[in-house]
Amino acid sequence: MSRPFRFGVLLTGALIVALTGLLATSAAQAQKRGGSLTVGLELDIAGFDPLKVGVFDTSANMAAALIFDTLTSLDDKGEAQPKLALSWSHSDDYKTWTFKLRPGVKFHDGTAFDAQALKFNFDRQKDPKNKCRCAFYIAFVKEVQAPDALTAVYVLNDPQVNLPKIMAFASSNNVMQSPAAMQAKGDDYNRNPVGTGPFIVKSWTAGDRMVLEKNLSYWNEGRPYLDRVVLRPLPDSQARFASLEAGESDLIWDDEFDSDNILKAKKTPRLTVHQHVGSGATVYAFNTKAPPFDDVRVRRALVMALDRNKWSQLVTNGLSRPATNPYGDGSWVKCKDDGALPYDLAKAQALIKEYGKPVKFKMLVTATPRGRAYGQVLQQFWKLAGAEMEIEQVDQTAIVTRAFARQFELTPWRIVDLADPDPQMYANFRTGSPVALANYSNPELDRLLDHARVTADPEKRSEDYCAISRLINSEAIWFWSFQNTYYAIAKAKVKGLPKLHNGVIDVSPTWLE
Repeated sequence: MSRPFRFGVLLTGALIVALTGLLATSAAQAQKRGGSLTVGLELDIAGFDPLKVGVFDTSANMAAALIFDTLTSLDDKGEAQPKLALSWSHSDDYKTWTFKLRPGVKFHDGTAFDAQALKFNFDRQKDPKNKCRCAFYIAFVKEVQAPDALTAVYVLNDPQVNLPKIMAFASSNNVMQSPAAMQAKGDDYNRNPVGTGPFIVKSWTAGDRMVLEKNLSYWNEGRPYLDRVVLRPLPDSQARFASLEAGESDLIWDDEFDSDNILKAKKTPRLTVHQHVGSGATVYAFNTKAPPFDDVRVRRALVMALDRNKWSQLVTNGLSRPATNPYGDGSWVKCKDDGALPYDLAKAQALIKEYGKPVKFKMLVTATPRGRAYGQVLQQFWKLAGAEMEIEQVDQTAIVTRAFARQFELTPWRIVDLADPDPQMYANFRTGSPVALANYSNPELDRLLDHARVTADPEKRSEDYCAISRLINSEAIWFWSFQNTYYAIAKAKVKGLPKLHNGVIDVSPTWLE
């Protein structure tokens, strides 16, 4: 039996047409067309070919939301809405999902987006010969079938009750890229992406800017409103805010480390602060195969030496909210007991003493004021516990490269805001995953991760994820610093910015007043 997804209540065709016309007229009167928007990003973008980059970082996600489309989108309530897929239905066991695709959609190169193009994207990532790090995030999908041009069927290994919501994120797994362009351009495709999205790449200078121009043939008639979007990588948060104040940027990505500027912007009438409390957290991963982190006593000691409230006050004026699990206040997973290790400096010192050897190690930090500040605070916490940490500053893009290659002892990471914890938790902690950074394997953890993805009952899934948190906290293979709160600071003239789901600033629906 297939259960169709339906939007709203049943209306007659005439009433739907009338309402649609009224809404379109109202929107057209409110939204102004034209103009150029310059956005300050956190990072430079490495590229868009999943086989080359594996997964997109936040900056790449922001660009991807403009160049490409996904099957679904999220509304401000976090519910899945149609995009390249017009509708969807699922089997009773949630292991088969059927998507009806939007007709007449073209890639920027003029080729058709259809079920075969979707299947090509999936098969290319899934093919073992391609060795894509992205493949583990779609390991739960057995295959994608294309029974006709406008029908795509996802056959899953395990039930997935929130698949349409997960597909809304502009990730390397979810965005639809042109098969013809990938085949024709080969290695050059990575920096010459072709999607179906509202903007087309006009030019791209590494380390400087990417210029995107309006797709005049976009399937969503009347969109986008802007003529041009310029994306500028500005890794230094102070430089990003300065570019906004100087009028060089219209909108910037920001976080709590830049708390002074966030608070300043909130008091500035010509600026607007957009804030989204998401799920997930900023985190740190221990390499449990590298001494001294191959001993759980050392890992526990370092976690118990953390005074997160003091840490928040020192680096974000108390704006950051301490995290004790990977889910956060923005998640539907709620744990009465997440197993968090308490702040207990005396216990941390005792564990270091019990270990009986000098505790010396390096921690990767980004070569930015934020990275250095976080590193220095942690360095002092751990010095009090009897451990000696050396700060190793690297370029932001090197964090990802080093992490995937396991060339670290302790590295920063992030669990981003997603509608469901499964993709990240399974990829980050399941034995055999290429992105299980901690190099840790535990049969009970694997059992819980497997069970959480095959159980449709939200309460039972929440119990599983809370048990996972207790195990990870007990073994201290990762530790959580602060919950995810995402910020965008924009000139007041920037209108129509949607919620920052997944930490992504999606400017595709915006306009300039």
